[in-house]
Amino acid sequence: MGVLVCYDDFTYDVVNDYHLDHLVTTGVIIGYDKSDHWVKREATTPQPNELPR
Repeated sequence: MGVLVCYDDFTYDVVNDYHLDHLVTTGVIIGYDKSDHWVKREATTPQPNELPR
């Protein structure tokens, strides 16, 4: 089953669900959609004024 993920550079992709645990534990993604709700990792989401330029 595909899971929509948002990477830490704010790009999106659909990955196989068995990759999801690895992506979450390594901190590569900031959120994902499990079809019934969007899960957001608040601690890793930079604010717009904190983004590198």
